[in-house]
Amino acid sequence: MLITRQYMKIISCRALIDKNISTKQKLVTLSCPCRNRVYRTFASSVSTKNPGNMIIKNGAQFSNVSKDKIPQVTPHGSASSEQVLEKFIAGLSSDIHQKNRVYKNDLMRIINKVKELNFSTKRQGLLLIRCCTELLPDEASSSRMALVEIVWNALKPHTKFEVDHYNELLRVYIANNRTLTASSFISQMTPVKPNITTYELILRALGEAGDLNQATEVISNMKAQNLPATESIFNSLIICQGKAGNVSNIQEVLTMMKSLKLENSIETHTATMKALAYNKQIKLLFEEMDKAERSGLQFDEVHIMEIVKTLANVGSYQSIPRVLRHLPEETLKTPSISPYMQSVATLLVFQNHPIVALEIYKCLPLPSFGPKDDQGLHGRSLVRDCVKASISSSVIGLVTQELMSSGRNPIALHNAAEAALQLNKVPLALDLFMRMKQLGMPLRPHYFWPILLHNSKSYGEKGIMNTLSTMVNMEVKPDYDTVMDYTLPYVSFTSPQNLMKKFLDTGLTVSTVLTPMMVTLLQTGQVMAASEICELFQGKVDAEKILKPLLKGYLISADVKSTVHILEDILKKAIDKNKDWVGRFLCVFMQHKKVLEDISDFLELIKAIKAADIKISTPAADYCISRLPEKHGQDTIDMFRNSLIDITDERLVDESEIFMQQMPHPKHMNEESLKAHLNELEAKGMNTRGVLRKLLQQYCREGNLAAARQIAEKCQKEEVFLSAGMKAAIFDLHVKLGELDLAEIALADLNKSSPNFTLDEYKVIDFATLMVYRKKIDQAMELITEQSKKRRVVGGRGISMNCWRLLDATAAHGSHIETRKMFELLSSLRYCKPSNVILGPLIRVHLKDNNLQEAVNEFSRLASKYNKTPLKHELLCAILKAMGDGQSEETFVTNEKSNGRLNKLVQTVLNVDKKVHGAGDVQLTLIAALADVGYKKTLRKLFLDPTVKFHPDALLRRCERFADERKVLALEAIAQCAKDLRHIDIDGVYELMLDVFQRDDNCVDALALWNRMQETDVTPSQKFVRNICSLIKANNRPVPSELSVLLDKQAKKATNV
Repeated sequence: MLITRQYMKIISCRALIDKNISTKQKLVTLSCPCRNRVYRTFASSVSTKNPGNMIIKNGAQFSNVSKDKIPQVTPHGSASSEQVLEKFIAGLSSDIHQKNRVYKNDLMRIINKVKELNFSTKRQGLLLIRCCTELLPDEASSSRMALVEIVWNALKPHTKFEVDHYNELLRVYIANNRTLTASSFISQMTPVKPNITTYELILRALGEAGDLNQATEVISNMKAQNLPATESIFNSLIICQGKAGNVSNIQEVLTMMKSLKLENSIETHTATMKALAYNKQIKLLFEEMDKAERSGLQFDEVHIMEIVKTLANVGSYQSIPRVLRHLPEETLKTPSISPYMQSVATLLVFQNHPIVALEIYKCLPLPSFGPKDDQGLHGRSLVRDCVKASISSSVIGLVTQELMSSGRNPIALHNAAEAALQLNKVPLALDLFMRMKQLGMPLRPHYFWPILLHNSKSYGEKGIMNTLSTMVNMEVKPDYDTVMDYTLPYVSFTSPQNLMKKFLDTGLTVSTVLTPMMVTLLQTGQVMAASEICELFQGKVDAEKILKPLLKGYLISADVKSTVHILEDILKKAIDKNKDWVGRFLCVFMQHKKVLEDISDFLELIKAIKAADIKISTPAADYCISRLPEKHGQDTIDMFRNSLIDITDERLVDESEIFMQQMPHPKHMNEESLKAHLNELEAKGMNTRGVLRKLLQQYCREGNLAAARQIAEKCQKEEVFLSAGMKAAIFDLHVKLGELDLAEIALADLNKSSPNFTLDEYKVIDFATLMVYRKKIDQAMELITEQSKKRRVVGGRGISMNCWRLLDATAAHGSHIETRKMFELLSSLRYCKPSNVILGPLIRVHLKDNNLQEAVNEFSRLASKYNKTPLKHELLCAILKAMGDGQSEETFVTNEKSNGRLNKLVQTVLNVDKKVHGAGDVQLTLIAALADVGYKKTLRKLFLDPTVKFHPDALLRRCERFADERKVLALEAIAQCAKDLRHIDIDGVYELMLDVFQRDDNCVDALALWNRMQETDVTPSQKFVRNICSLIKANNRPVPSELSVLLDKQAKKATNV
């Protein structure tokens, strides 16, 4: 108790101090005067007419000392610059007054301005120092200490530091838990002399550190200077004893205060509770709190928050809600959080106490929202702070869940995801998206736009593809805008076909990307490339969006042939085939300004359309004729009219807005129009059944199962009469979702309500496939048999893939007998015809059981019966691998020479192949199988054998199939074994390998391939060099010097030509 004895010596000097001084000093507290000074002084607005005065809101006026006035002209800058500085300072003061915080960017801007002017007033300098306290709640203590050093150095050249500056610096030390050496600090103040406030603040800093030894030295120094004891000093002693773990000594300090007739103020009780909180004396803490309230004292927000911060720092979270109940009654009745409490909540979050910050919000009453209120406002700053402070997603999930479930912020999770996107925290944003999905909250495609941009910048094209894969996995279908504006501008169009394959590999459908890809190509005049991808890939086209880009592409390229091919494909693949798209395209053409000058391009197109036997509607022809400029002569007009008449078909009907402005029938509406029409009908209380049915059908057709389920549930909830067609759509929805029980119930209901209704063949086969997956193979056959009695089965190519999926599922989950029965049933009912694809599962069911003998027997039987060779390659590869015993090629060679059972199976397969396809195909079949299993020595011998003859183009086509299947090792085996053989195009093989790597954005393996080509002295083709350089650049990687040289050579050759 050395410190207590020292303090008794100081007290003995109090007779020298006037009683009035003692009374005044008794009212001094540690935190309130500082905070009140901030609110009183720096919330002021400075009069522009008299910058030396500060006008307070209540009208009271205080005059600064003369040296604090802003001079009219200084050597450091003009008065206007100083006014700008004062304007910045006023903004800082406003933030302190309204938000109890400042922002680092604003503070740095002012510091830089001070450095630039080499000028600031005393008031401004003090404010800048004070800003480095908890007024920067989102900055770490180390960051704030670094800032105060910057501020101090900025003020130093033009400021004569006074005791107020050092006192403010001490407050910064206290706020940031910075330890200090008292004697060193005081010596650094020289020649400035410390005052009583300086010693109070030093003791407070030492108290927060629990440094009893230094506190004793400071008290001795105060005694030597006859400085009085104040309540603030006793409060610092209490905190010091608490931090030092001397809880029992706190009462001795309180007894000493009582002997000096210093009553325990709310500040003393707060200091005592903080000291108890440091030592986790929770019971004593609440006893002290009750004692203070019984004595008529009231805790305000500052006191309660000080206790909360202390409890949070020592990990006593469980007692914080009880402490918060002692906030002022007015605070506990106000739903909105005060600026000070919000600033504390931010501070707690950045100190890794987000749950404590949440408790502050939970102690307030629930907000009530009006129809126009922002429901995401309450708690938004808490959520954003959690994201900015890099709190884990699990904790953010807890915080947002509490805010949403309590009704404080129904969209808190949206707020968190939005903040994560704004702060470029992509992994966190994706995790929050997954939480939104789990909670059934809708995920929109535009949520991923910032992620697409960020990943494109960071990872190039591969980042785009990974993001699209993530969207597909989260069941978010990218819309047209997402693909057009946030995907295609950041990928390489070097090979549009490869690009399409990349998109398909992410899980996107052809229909999703076909239209935007075509639009992009057409807008740059690449009409032939657009025509090729439209022809090669089967998907739907949004013809409405294609028309204007197609016209632009035609006018740039003058490629009549490709333009007409695209128009033909549009007629086949348009989402809505009931419209005259060619006629509409010609109408768009006639609206173009070029027609005013020259119609030759239009007439050339008409000739090609006529040659392709394409027709347009009469309204389209009439519109084109009406738009013909009057400047043309009668002969031109007659020729123009006759050309259009030649391609007009009166049977075609179109209700385009070009021809009529009435509202289209629901069957002609797209999704957005249907939803808008549904809202309109509901608002008017009209029948919505037709629109609901159309929406349900469209969602099922597009595979938007979540939206289809919502429509189905809406129909049931509103007791909308469901027609047989709608019930069939709901049945199909359950099938697609894999809900067998619900599908069976829906089908039974459909059969009961509409016994004469016939399900289409696709739904029957898909339902049977689902039943097979659930091990109900016999029931699936019964279903197909029963449904076939109700219809005349059409079958055809369209349903063949559905039949193959059914057979493949039967092969995977059933026996070879059941698989054969299923095939015979489907073929006998004319659902499908025998083909290599359809017959494949009959072989695969034996390969599944590794029964090679039975697989070859079945292969021979099918070839003899249907003249087909299903699964020929897979079967041959399986036998060759078995001959190698899964070991090496040497084992295979030995077994081959022994002419054993497996060797005979190979001969059987090849003989069957020869019988069906001819002798030339046998060699290619064996080459492909050897390449696939990696038997390179045998393959090389085969290539060198002059008796082995095949067409090089046929081999290249087989290699293209390997590329589609991503079998790079097989391709490389062919390239290596065919090296130096003139009749084999190994350049084409290497280009195919690179195509595979391009589709995968696999820059690493592409470069590895290039290195292996160099090691084996393989000279790459020009196409290979261009494509690999494009791939490397798309992945933001440097192009190797050897490739750059080759690329430059190609460029020079092209220039010379």
